[in-house]
Amino acid sequence: MNTKTANKPSFNVDQLVSASLASKNFGDLRKKAKRVPLFITDNGNVDTVLIGYEYYEKMYQRLVELEEKEETRILKERVERLESDPALAISWRSIRRSGQQDE
Repeated sequence: MNTKTANKPSFNVDQLVSASLASKNFGDLRKKAKRVPLFITDNGNVDTVLIGYEYYEKMYQRLVELEEKEETRILKERVERLESDPALAISWRSIRRSGQQDE
């Protein structure tokens, strides 16, 4: 399967916040995170991402849409494969007994 992977999000130094600073200034960071994602660091490594709820909702909705499209694509591909070669079909009874799944 050939899957195109998106690049990691980029961020600037203003978006990096140490965990100790985040714990001391959480209220201010919550406000800033509504405008731009913040990357909380622990020992210099990004550990947590703080984003506004509206942005989270958009990301989650997009993820659901993409999952639905992928499921539709997989099902369509399987139906086309079975239509072109019905001998590939496996009975439901044999799947239930063996726990086998179509790849």
